[in-house]
Amino acid sequence: MKEVSQPVLDGMAELVNIGIGRSAGCFNTLTGHHVTLHVPNIRISSIRELKEQMPHPDQPFTAINQDYSGAFEGTAVLMFPLKSAEGLFYLMTGESEKNPENEELWQVTLTEIANIIINAVMGSVTNILGKKIEFHIPQYHEDSLDHILGHTRFSDSASVAVVHAEFEVKEKDISGEIVILLTDQSVEVLERYISDAYRLESGEDKTF
Repeated sequence: MKEVSQPVLDGMAELVNIGIGRSAGCFNTLTGHHVTLHVPNIRISSIRELKEQMPHPDQPFTAINQDYSGAFEGTAVLMFPLKSAEGLFYLMTGESEKNPENEELWQVTLTEIANIIINAVMGSVTNILGKKIEFHIPQYHEDSLDHILGHTRFSDSASVAVVHAEFEVKEKDISGEIVILLTDQSVEVLERYISDAYRLESGEDKTF
């Protein structure tokens, strides 16, 4: 991936932050509790570096990843430590833990939550850009972050743009991560929009 300037990275983070704010509202409605979503950070990284930087890469996580394509392409991943996934499942269904009898409900519930959150984030970004993307069928996983991130469509890429944000329901001790991976082509689309919005060439600042 070519070098991306800091103003463009900052603009990308601002775009995604707007989507994060929208998804927080959706999350609040879903759970009935206040959800804090932290300001995202963005960087250019390899998948190997990303795995090393994520907390507890060897611990089991529940993760749902969803590819998207169209005006720009990538993958979004929503991840929960197992304990947090159980807490979220309880908030949504009243069932305290996963068992063989409710395994299908467990997967459907967490996948639908991820689908709503990811669509809220990415839908907000595409609306701002005036672009359209198609969401693919979400995939459910239970594994370590090391394995989950190592088996995305980007596992062989030298580098990707990584947007990472954390969220939590403090009163219920629930936390998770959302990671958005962007292809070179996606970064170019965002870079063109941000360059126009900020008038980088003329040095005239302009916010969204």
